[in-house]
Amino acid sequence: MKFHLLITPHEEEKVTAQLHQESTFSNDLKEFVLSQGNSNKLIAYDDNDLVQISFENIAFITIISEKLYLITKENKKYLLKERLYQIAQKLPDYFWKINKSSIVNRHEIERFNVISGTGVNVIMKNGISDYVSRRCFSQIRKELES
Repeated sequence: MKFHLLITPHEEEKVTAQLHQESTFSNDLKEFVLSQGNSNKLIAYDDNDLVQISFENIAFITIISEKLYLITKENKKYLLKERLYQIAQKLPDYFWKINKSSIVNRHEIERFNVISGTGVNVIMKNGISDYVSRRCFSQIRKELES
């Protein structure tokens, strides 16, 4: 495989790859290149409209009725068309997985609420609450203690 980099400051940027066949590598490369201009945003859907939501505006990501939704600080809900694990890989470190179906922005957490006998809930600044699994809470505690 050959590699050639040409920097031309006054021309439109483009990336061209010539491959023998499509592969995991070519798909990863395509996703990487296309995401570079929007590396701090997720692509979501508001009805049929495509929108970009910045990470800072995301409070909560969760599965509702087998569909993945992003919920903003203002409680606006957007549909995501990727799987939770794919979204998790794109998010910065200040997002925590709290159970098998939800991820939260740690900056948007108001508090953790211990419920006797049943576990822990997270209460978000926008009023949303969800349970935190024991395994996830253990990891969160380790991170907070370090």
